[in-house]
Amino acid sequence: MYMSDFSVNDEVIHCREGLSTIIGSKEMNGKEYFLVQVNRISGETFYVPVDSADNIIRHIMNVKEADELLKLVKKIGKDFNTNTKQRRDAYKKRLSSGDVKDIAYLYRQLFFYNKLGEDNGEIKLGPVDLDMLNYAKNMLLDELAITYKQSRESVEKYVEEKISSL
Repeated sequence: MYMSDFSVNDEVIHCREGLSTIIGSKEMNGKEYFLVQVNRISGETFYVPVDSADNIIRHIMNVKEADELLKLVKKIGKDFNTNTKQRRDAYKKRLSSGDVKDIAYLYRQLFFYNKLGEDNGEIKLGPVDLDMLNYAKNMLLDELAITYKQSRESVEKYVEEKISSL
């Protein structure tokens, strides 16, 4: 039988839902599942097969991993595809990958978009684009708040200062 390194009460990142907590385990039809509750207002609970948990949830980054990620984030450049469909497809693909580097890429694109201002003339992101970028931003900042032991309200400023100092 596959042994997972996840335990009940672990805070984890669900690849599509973000910050979550393993609230229990359950056997159904001879298969073991983790019960993973999303840490948002809706608080949905998902059944995650123990034998494939590594493909669906991951541990929260430690400080060293987060510092390395922020070094990578600083190197990410502004990258706005002017083709709306291609841009949205690319955003969806990155967002659904669950890869923290993809989430960080989207976070950085929102940073550049906000820095340029909405009347920058280069590109206008629609509500769907902004929803995806903001979702990525919140997903990343929720995790970094825990990693850096910052309040959720203060972590964005903390992260931006840390990126600037690199």
